[in-house]
Amino acid sequence: MINKKYDNYNENIYYETLDNGLKVVLVPKKDFHKTYATLSTNYGSINNKFIPYGKTEPVELPAGIAHFLEHKMFDKKDYDAFDLFSKTGASSNAFTSFTKTSYLFSCVDSLKENINILLDFVQQPYFTESKVEKEKGIIGQEISMYDDDPDTVMFFGTVSKMYPDFPLNMDIAGTVESIDNITAKDLYTAYDTFYQPGNMQLNIVGNMNVEDVMTWINNNQNHKSFNDYHEINNVIPTSQKIIVNSKQNMNVSRNKVAIGIKGTPSKQLDVKYEIGVSLLLELLFSESSNNYNKLYDEGIIDDTFGFTFEYEKYYNFGLLAGDTDDPDRFINEIKSILLNASSKLDNLESDFELIKKEELGQHISMMNSIEAIANNLGNKANNYTNLYDEISIINDMTLEYLKECAKKFINENNIVTNIIAPKK
Repeated sequence: MINKKYDNYNENIYYETLDNGLKVVLVPKKDFHKTYATLSTNYGSINNKFIPYGKTEPVELPAGIAHFLEHKMFDKKDYDAFDLFSKTGASSNAFTSFTKTSYLFSCVDSLKENINILLDFVQQPYFTESKVEKEKGIIGQEISMYDDDPDTVMFFGTVSKMYPDFPLNMDIAGTVESIDNITAKDLYTAYDTFYQPGNMQLNIVGNMNVEDVMTWINNNQNHKSFNDYHEINNVIPTSQKIIVNSKQNMNVSRNKVAIGIKGTPSKQLDVKYEIGVSLLLELLFSESSNNYNKLYDEGIIDDTFGFTFEYEKYYNFGLLAGDTDDPDRFINEIKSILLNASSKLDNLESDFELIKKEELGQHISMMNSIEAIANNLGNKANNYTNLYDEISIINDMTLEYLKECAKKFINENNIVTNIIAPKK
């Protein structure tokens, strides 16, 4: 077991890879009453085309299958995993993103029992056609609900315009039509390929004895048999296209506008670059920035305005969105700020130092949340860069580096706009 010490914060992070390939990351927090755990697999909505375990030719499964599989993992032949967690007093949940699926619980006691429940229900699949058919109706209603939510439609619609020829062009949950094609056999194909221990990571943060927890995990895994680990061959295309401008009508009272910036994909994850672009957007558009206050005072944006940056191995993008009475001016002003960013940064030295302090403060505040720590422990792809490592990266960040980020990330040819206008 590797112990990585962070003396400045009086923290220790323990790493171990089990014989079956499962990565385990433990962060003991003895002053906390609660413990939080996540078991994640590198399988998300963009991984629907791949070479299955034991096969040589790729298959393409229906959109939304990773999310569908997440739902069905809790439902077993004789029990529901939610009920087992409830009996121990634990709270449990799961989520699927573009690139991973995570199962989680939090508890105050019965940690050993809850770890076993988590590992057992995720590592023991049970799918039948009748249960799959029943779930289609439930997830179909969920999809229909989100299809009527303008903010959800705005987000996924804008992402799909940046990536019309890439698996991001579909909602994580898929469509009512796509999930109707999912079979129990499809679920087993996806499970056998992506839910192997070598493609998974267990994070536990909270009140625990590290040696005891590792013993419990090893005992649990040693009583199970798994297929030999194999490299996963995802078939993920390189996105070449964008749809520059799009507009649709929905039942909204004001225009909703989004601007998307499609970044250049990286073969290796670069946490410094991820933080650099995030700080760049903060510097340009946070509520303390001159740009934000000018746009707000002129009525171009209001307090619905926000932005995000998503960065993964196969893609990265920025998205800025808000409600406005003047969509054209909203788009022109935001694009002007973006396209002139690198030349204007020299005048923002003091603002930059303030943004850095704010970001450092947020990271330090996150240290009081075991959930935040667990969800920011990194993985093998980014060398397990975690919350504590990021503080050093932020401290060393320079305005000159943000200029490099702006030149690399912001390209007029990779900007899309998306408007949701009120129905007449």
